[in-house]
Amino acid sequence: MAANTNGDKGGLKPLAVAPGTSGKAYKLESYGGENIYIPGSRSATRMVVTGKESNNAFAVIGSAGSYGDPIGFHFHREAHDVFLCLQGRVNVWAGKTCRTMEPGDFASVPPNTIHQYQILGDHSEFVGLIVPGGWEEFFRAIGDVYDGPMWPVKEEGNPLEILLPRIKAAAEKHDMVPCPDYEFFGPQPWNGSETSLPGAWEPYFLRAGSAPRSLVGGVIVSPLITTAESNGVFTIGSIEGSSRHTPNPVLQGLTFASSHHCFLVTEGFFELQIEGNGNTTLGPYETVYIPQGTKFSVNFGSQYSKAYVFANGGGLVELLRRIGSPYSYTMVLPVAESVDVQKAKAQESQLSFSFGNRKDSVL
Repeated sequence: MAANTNGDKGGLKPLAVAPGTSGKAYKLESYGGENIYIPGSRSATRMVVTGKESNNAFAVIGSAGSYGDPIGFHFHREAHDVFLCLQGRVNVWAGKTCRTMEPGDFASVPPNTIHQYQILGDHSEFVGLIVPGGWEEFFRAIGDVYDGPMWPVKEEGNPLEILLPRIKAAAEKHDMVPCPDYEFFGPQPWNGSETSLPGAWEPYFLRAGSAPRSLVGGVIVSPLITTAESNGVFTIGSIEGSSRHTPNPVLQGLTFASSHHCFLVTEGFFELQIEGNGNTTLGPYETVYIPQGTKFSVNFGSQYSKAYVFANGGGLVELLRRIGSPYSYTMVLPVAESVDVQKAKAQESQLSFSFGNRKDSVL
């Protein structure tokens, strides 16, 4: 899908790559981000948010490719990895568990967990968050910037002769500990245990559609990982809603003092008002980054809209989860319920945020 330029609305113009500086909101075009190709991998890594933009709070990277070998067992002493499959299939190993993930499936890999992944099929996509930011520079160290649309179709020479020395040098500099002697095992079937959040800082898999759902007015929030599973460091979840509903008051004039946010739209459109940038339309596979301390409002721009939200600290997903009521349905309500604004106000000090378009505050 062609990127929406928003030229008539004065919003953020879509960029091809992240700006590399902190403190400013930006929008990436659909499937945007600097492409890094790792020799021999049949895939490319897209830099959506890096430590340079988030002051090393986190990084958001996308990976796309076709069938290849597993990347090799390793672990990180500090970095927490997550894997969210968006298209196709990918095998993910975490400790003694391996699952073949399909769209909507999620895996969390805390520090010191031996893991690896393997892209399957003709074209598979997944997105991940790395905490803290900065570790994504490992990909730059072992790969090359690729200017093509996806990844190279073929390579000249022996890619391993290029890759292996780079990995050795990069592993010593970055938080990456190879485990070449870890015993290989194949994917295991999903066994029904992957249908709830563990509530603890440990590796886990979550099957698509199994995340707990809460309702705030007409907005459905489904957390994939909360502060309980990330040692208080970050949250990821989806929000769903409809333009048929009136704007949700809790999503107007939000300011999070210490949480950066990244929105990745997968279905429909969103309308985001971002302080100093007017109204920005966000369509499928476009992303927007909003730094801490920046006021923003979120509205649904189509009959049905869905986005994944990444944030350090609690952020928007944690707020909606706390104030929402349990919701058992999978579809958006025809008519939104009323919103208890006081429940949101009660969370302002705990989550270090404020909301509401007050007269002395201008977007």
